[in-house]
Amino acid sequence: MPLFHLPAGTLSLVRSWLAVCLFPWFTLGAPTENGGTAASASTKVGKWQVAAEKGEPWACFNLGLSYHLGKDTPVNPAEAIKWYRFASERGYAPAQANLGYCYDTGFGVPVDHYKAAEWYQSAALQGNAYAQYNLGKKYHAGPGIALDPKLAEKWLKQAAEQNFIPAIFSLGQIYAEEISTTPDFKKALHSFRMAAEQGYAAAQHAIGYMHFAGKGVQTNYFEAVKWYKLAASRNFADSHYNLSICYERGLGVPQNLTAAVNHYRTAAELGHRFAQYSLGVCYYEGKGVEVDLIHAYKWWNLAAVQGVPEAASSKRILSRLLTESQVKEGQQRANEFVDAFVVRASTPSDSLKLIQVASAEGGGEIKKAGTGVMISSDGYLLTTLQTVLGGKNVQVVTEGGTFSAALVKTDQLNDIALFRISGVFQPLPLFSSRDVPVATEVLALGFDAENQGQFTPKAAHGKISSLLGFQADPRQFSLEPRVTSSFGGAALVNNRGQLVGMVLTEPGEHASTEARPNTNTSYALKSDHLMRFLRTVPEVKAIVESTKTAPELSASDVLSRARAATALVLVL
Repeated sequence: MPLFHLPAGTLSLVRSWLAVCLFPWFTLGAPTENGGTAASASTKVGKWQVAAEKGEPWACFNLGLSYHLGKDTPVNPAEAIKWYRFASERGYAPAQANLGYCYDTGFGVPVDHYKAAEWYQSAALQGNAYAQYNLGKKYHAGPGIALDPKLAEKWLKQAAEQNFIPAIFSLGQIYAEEISTTPDFKKALHSFRMAAEQGYAAAQHAIGYMHFAGKGVQTNYFEAVKWYKLAASRNFADSHYNLSICYERGLGVPQNLTAAVNHYRTAAELGHRFAQYSLGVCYYEGKGVEVDLIHAYKWWNLAAVQGVPEAASSKRILSRLLTESQVKEGQQRANEFVDAFVVRASTPSDSLKLIQVASAEGGGEIKKAGTGVMISSDGYLLTTLQTVLGGKNVQVVTEGGTFSAALVKTDQLNDIALFRISGVFQPLPLFSSRDVPVATEVLALGFDAENQGQFTPKAAHGKISSLLGFQADPRQFSLEPRVTSSFGGAALVNNRGQLVGMVLTEPGEHASTEARPNTNTSYALKSDHLMRFLRTVPEVKAIVESTKTAPELSASDVLSRARAATALVLVL
């Protein structure tokens, strides 16, 4: 039996291409067997049902959560999965995180760890801390996917940066791991303290263990007991067990067998298998409690079922000393314990996390929609300033999901707005517009003006008809045929998959009647002016390519590259 039983894993932790098309707007519904809705529209669930049937992802998520947890409606795994999936396919990160959890745990679907990781990643790329944590845990300990310590640390760090306490603690676990890596106990202790200061029992226990075992600090039993008591006050079973050993041996506290038995009992009742074995020993030997062989049999029986070999052998020996009726009574007491057993301990520190809080109702009315283009892998994107004028908030929808966008900088003269979203993306490289001749064939991906949040880009093929733009502006290209104004902010892409310009919002929407543009022509700001603007923001690491290093691509590859960098811009 190990001297100290840390929380499981404390030191040994263990898009596919989619065709470019416009999907029809469809109505979601959850008919009952009688063909009606799941709940009255006057109830909370009923209101979510109505909103879900209008295609609101937050409402779909909330319905799925209700059916998952049995809140305000009976538990229904099939309905939970249905609504989670609807919201997930519309890029809603909380639903993607919980759908991944369902695949990981087999709730409503067969266990599929690969699909779980896919859904976690979709949500993690949108900055969802639950998904980042779960994905980090899978990369570190599995099961079902190849372990990758670097990716594990990366995702856990991203969740920890959002003050997601289980992730902060898990980083400490990684730093303290001794089996397959060189431990960094200083960093581990720092992470544990950050989590412990916020009342995280597992971290408090880990600090206690480090002081007891002298891991990264000098051995200090008094300090160890202090931290164990903090965690034990939160019903952390491992801390009760370790306190028992301290009291039994007089380490950091005066020896007190009665106190040791009390902590063994608390831990045993919380399901701690080694505490159950030790409590059985106390009853057998009369240490801190009167001898009671039937109680000893009960606790050894429970520990043996949980795989403690010493308990199994002790139970066999004891059964020879007891009468048949005493064995039956011991077995009956064990059965009664199992029947009444309710885990009162804190959630295991290394368990997967399910989002259990309903989402806020909606994100504001969408005033208008436009297009943007990712120009760096760390989330910088460009659109036109005209696209976002008049809005209070901006959301960005990509293949990877929906993100809140932060304005970084604008250029009113050139109609440029630079935003940043959280995640990792596939940007388009920039190519100097000086080397783009007339008649160059180009592609733009954009969205309908009335788009309400679906990532359904349309492709527009055309050519550069002039090196001068609106009213012979040398900063612009003229494009034919004309594209809709909601393409404003779209990348103008050549046959090498490079960005050579950005489609502008139609000047005609903001110009006098005499100054309106040719109705058969659209205009794009040349990439050289975009690059000049980006140089004023040093943190943006856009990629600039030349024709010598960029071969021509097939039409499908150009389309694929453009799609990966295209963003729907929603102005709220």
